Amino acid sequence: MVAAGMSHRAMDQALAGAGKVSSTGKPLAPAQVGRILQRLGLAGKLRGGDQRLVAAL
Repeated sequence: MVAAGMSHRAMDQALAGAGKVSSTGKPLAPAQVGRILQRLGLAGKLRGGDQRLVAAL
């Protein structure tokens, strides 16, 4: 989703559609998606090589 350039809002909607929720059982908010991406080191603009790396994950 990051490599595709999806917004945090689009990501949270896609995750909700797949049944993924927060630890409290509620749908993820866009801000939560952003924090998760930061923790994973996937936040911010990706360069070409980074996009290929993330796509491989």
